[in-house]
Amino acid sequence: MESMTNSAYTDLLQLNDSVLNEQVAAARKTLFELRCKRATRQLDKPHLFRQTRVKLARLLTIQRQRHQGNRSTSPSTP
Repeated sequence: MESMTNSAYTDLLQLNDSVLNEQVAAARKTLFELRCKRATRQLDKPHLFRQTRVKLARLLTIQRQRHQGNRSTSPSTP
């Protein structure tokens, strides 16, 4: 996993919702696997925790922004 740059963040913004959901699921799975490796003392690259958490946070932020944007643009029903 590479560190995020501004261009990588803009690439994430270009993803459609289904790919974004897949990326979120993959990041969560990676975190789980890293936790398992840490628990069994097989973790060689502890920096991957931070990188994966940051990527997951960015993905979730994009999802939340899109969800809020959709709610504000949809007509409210009385």
